[in-house]
This record gives sequence, C-alpha cells and structure tokens, in this order.
Amino acid sequence: MDTQDIMFPFVSPTEPLLGRGHRTKQPSTRLQDYVTNTTKRLSPSNCSPSLKVDSGAPYPITDYVNYDYFSLAHRAFLASISQEKEHVTYTDAVKDSRWRDAMKSEIHALETNGTWTTTQLPLGKKTLSCKWVYKIKHKSDGIVERFKAWLVILGNHQKEGIDYIDTFAPVVKMVTVHTVLVVVATRAWELNQMDVHNSFLH
Repeated sequence: MDTQDIMFPFVSPTEPLLGRGHRTKQPSTRLQDYVTNTTKRLSPSNCSPSLKVDSGAPYPITDYVNYDYFSLAHRAFLASISQEKEHVTYTDAVKDSRWRDAMKSEIHALETNGTWTTTQLPLGKKTLSCKWVYKIKHKSDGIVERFKAWLVILGNHQKEGIDYIDTFAPVVKMVTVHTVLVVVATRAWELNQMDVHNSFLH
C-alpha cells in the first residue's frame, strides 16, 4: 500500500476542538424570558432576623412573600400545621411515641376487623410488600387532632388476575358535595363534619 492512499485526520488550527473539556460553554437560555427586575418587593416579614438564613439566591423568596396580609388566626393556623413533621419512613416514625400509638391503633383495627388470615405461601409465589403512610389530622383552628397511620400494600407490585380481580375506589363527586351544600344553605341547616378513624369495604 502506498503512503498516498492512507488518509490522515487533519485538524485546522482555526477550527475548535470537539470533545469533553474542549466545548465552549454557553449560558442557559431556559430563563431568558423571565424578568425579575420588575418584581414588587414587599415589606420584610415579621420573623426575627436571627431566624433568617442567607440562601445565596439573588432574590430570596422571603423578601417577596410574607404573612403580612394574613389574619392572626390564619397565621396561627399556618404556624401550627408547619410545626409538626409527617414522617415518610418507618425508621423515623417509630422513634416518636405518638406515631407508635397510631400504628398500634391501626394494627389493632385491622386485626379486630379480620382484614387478613395467616396462610402458607404457594410454591413459586412471592409476598407483596407493604408500607406505612403517615398523616397528621388538624382541626379547623390548626390544633393537631390526632396522628394517623395507614398500613397499605404496594399496589405497583400487584398483577391483575393474580393478586386482584376487581378494583373499587369510591370517590365523591364534587357535584354531589355542591348539591348538599346548596340544600344546607337554603334550608339553614346545621352541617357537621365527621372523620372516620378506620373504614373498611365489605
């Protein structure tokens, strides 16, 4: 083979190099249509300066959003509902006696209603995992009413026809709610709200 038949890559000294570390970085254009210098600045929040932490952002949200336009009752409500923390994992929740009592109550209700029966797992079958879901129930004034824990099965691991046959999810239509409220308002009835601790579908 003659050396004239071999093609050598030629890079011009004026052409930019390609590849990692050689590309010219361009600023992001995702926020180019947003104008921040016309944002109206509100008066500072009533929280103490010692609680403010510099986030490093050029326009921290605490300078533009505050509780000045909320009533005292709403401020107390917002403060109370943000004070307690709803845990995500069992490891964190089990450290708190209030969540332990809520889980104990849920297990007791499931056993009392005969939700499950203990049986042998068929050959070749795997058990479905479950997890705890935690929610803090508040009253209308923001006071904590109770700590609620649900033991739910992981539905994303279930297969139709094997783990379940029918699905049923009762959901109230908002039209029905509006109709009830209209009837209550026109007849000047007293309306009470009830929260069911444990509901089971039979």
